[in-house]
Amino acid sequence: MEFLLDPLRELWAERRRAGLVALGVAWGTLSMTLLLAFGQSFLVATNQTISNFGSNLLRVGGGSTTVPFQGMTAGRFISLHVEDEALLKNGVPQAHTVALEYVRGGGNPLKYRQQRINVPLSGCGPAYEKLRGMVPQAGGRFLNELDVKLHRRVIFLGHRSKQRLFGDGEAIGETVELRNVPFVVIGVRQERVSVSGYDGDDRDKVVIPHTAFRDLMGWENISLLMIGLRDPTQKQAALDAIYQTLATRYRFDANDRDALRIMDYIALDDMINGMLDGNRYFNGVVGFFSLLVAMLGVMNLMYVMVEERSREIGIRMALGARPRQVTSERLTEGIAVTLLGGVAGMAVCATLFAIVNQLPLEPDVRAYLGYPVLSISLGTAIIVLLGICGCLAGWFPARRAAALDPVSALREE
Repeated sequence: MEFLLDPLRELWAERRRAGLVALGVAWGTLSMTLLLAFGQSFLVATNQTISNFGSNLLRVGGGSTTVPFQGMTAGRFISLHVEDEALLKNGVPQAHTVALEYVRGGGNPLKYRQQRINVPLSGCGPAYEKLRGMVPQAGGRFLNELDVKLHRRVIFLGHRSKQRLFGDGEAIGETVELRNVPFVVIGVRQERVSVSGYDGDDRDKVVIPHTAFRDLMGWENISLLMIGLRDPTQKQAALDAIYQTLATRYRFDANDRDALRIMDYIALDDMINGMLDGNRYFNGVVGFFSLLVAMLGVMNLMYVMVEERSREIGIRMALGARPRQVTSERLTEGIAVTLLGGVAGMAVCATLFAIVNQLPLEPDVRAYLGYPVLSISLGTAIIVLLGICGCLAGWFPARRAAALDPVSALREE
């Protein structure tokens, strides 16, 4: 036990200097922990926000041909129809779900009593719910097959549209007017932020059965088809199957990629995740170099202490102290200063996280920031890293102390 107390007594004698060095270590640890924890929280929160839109999705819309085919000239516009939903279900084995959708962006008047707003409008079927994350709040539901079959005038509200019309009041079961036609509210989407969107924010979008949409708007051609893939690695095979199936139906060259407009959300997700991973690694490097600067301060302190105590070390070695004992004392000092500063830095970090997580931030901010925490795995990794850095910072000064010649050291004033 004495071999631990002696280095601690020496540090206490140099407490001001050691305290300043420990403060530098605390700052380096705080910087690294904040960067890594915020980076991890940002990654998790953004991935959740991405999944709120849907996973492994392709969005297919009609395009325009660019090459002649079977006697037909280029420039034909390809329009999609309701029957294409079943056609792609059978023609694209890589897909687990295909859902048609009519889309009309903002400008659709929605009224409840004296409240009027304009909303994005979507017409679809029950498959759209899980495919696009249209999860209803408790007490409500999404569209079902009977709603579609019977052309029911029922409506599913985005939570922000509900809030603008009803405030904190109950919406389910109430009748609203969409484009001056009455619809009964059957559900409200859970409060979620989506990283992607088209023709309006999902929080504002209202959804009705596609048969009711066709009755309301008189449209024959559908706007798009949403396709969910079982395995994102099969994306290219799925794309080839989509083009081949629709090319056969609408008579265009399957290699004419402009004939259809396909939005690849899988590639978008991969791009975002790549950016997030790069940001996380960059944060780790920056944090490590912050800690490295602090470690140089620890090493410098150890060298100074060895230099100032060379006579004392020489006396101890002359009286029989072994080099290994001198080395272990210097290592203990380096590790002690490092861990003291590191634990202080992590304590401050945990306190900051507790404060940030209680702040009443806007949903858009919280959706990407998440709730940063100092996890057990991160804390353990940092403690281990601090221990290694403390050993390295103390090793070279310790070796120098152990290599002192007692006779030369005793001659020093």
